[in-house]
Amino acid sequence: MPRKPQPVPPDLEFREPDEDSVPVGEATFFREHKKSFGPYLRALREARGLSLRDAADQLGLSFTKLQKMEVGGRFRLPDLDFLLSIADFYGRPHAEVLNEAGIRVVMPEDLQEEMDRDRAFAALVLDPDLRPTRMDQNWTESFSTLQKTQWIEFARKLAAQPDPAALVERLLAGSES
Repeated sequence: MPRKPQPVPPDLEFREPDEDSVPVGEATFFREHKKSFGPYLRALREARGLSLRDAADQLGLSFTKLQKMEVGGRFRLPDLDFLLSIADFYGRPHAEVLNEAGIRVVMPEDLQEEMDRDRAFAALVLDPDLRPTRMDQNWTESFSTLQKTQWIEFARKLAAQPDPAALVERLLAGSES
């Protein structure tokens, strides 16, 4: 009989909200044991052509712990930050690695919309071909929700133009007069 999902202990690190931030919802985390996590980790490692020892060193784990994780031995489930670092290391989406690890996040719609907007904004302004000078991840957090929404709307409208490059050149040339 499958075990009922257990809430993840609240020993997670979260940064303090900004003074002007408004709560938009509360996420609930559930953890359930998934036997597929070990083979998933192994497949990620093998796809990168790494030995168990090399992967353990680069992830900051002992060889034994990573081996236990991959073969399904008994081990303490890593914290969320570590699971996110695995996702980053292997270039996989955070949600995919969390799902494979048996972490299920249930978020209210308003919180999910806020996260989707932040992700879209960061992807837009941090893209190497579009990134403004001196823009980095920390700088993106200084924008309000309205500003992020407006940037995304602007990018979508520009992309919908028949010849976006010509439009931008025409507008910039007109502003120089």
